[in-house]
Amino acid sequence: MDEIEVTINEQTRNHFFGDLFQKHLDLEAKLLKDFKKYKSDEGIPSYFGRDVSYVKPYSAEKACLMHIHLKIPPDKFPDDRVQYYRTHKKGNPEKDICLVYVQGLIEDHRYSIIAILHPDAHLKAQDYKFMDELAQIAQKFRDEN
Repeated sequence: MDEIEVTINEQTRNHFFGDLFQKHLDLEAKLLKDFKKYKSDEGIPSYFGRDVSYVKPYSAEKACLMHIHLKIPPDKFPDDRVQYYRTHKKGNPEKDICLVYVQGLIEDHRYSIIAILHPDAHLKAQDYKFMDELAQIAQKFRDEN
């Protein structure tokens, strides 16, 4: 089995990560390290929540676009909550954050982190034009990996 490889998508880095990584200087390294451990079945970080695919729009489903409910460290989900129930409460858009990623099609040990959506990640996910753009990026990664 190949070692898990995780990258921040260069096409989306400035737009979706620039400000966040400047505000939280150690976040990029922490995300990459913890995502790799997570996908290597070495545990679920306390700031990772439910991990599910997008089913709308169809382009996102077809591109296998995934998202993980996320807290920005040092914030974390309750220790006694299983991953499936680690979600964000409605009515608090500032805390509604998710990490959007895709897995390689053939090189399934490769992952691209495409975006961190915040604030109000669920509202952004309802914008199908926006989601189509993310799906195109995901599909390109899958086609090349």
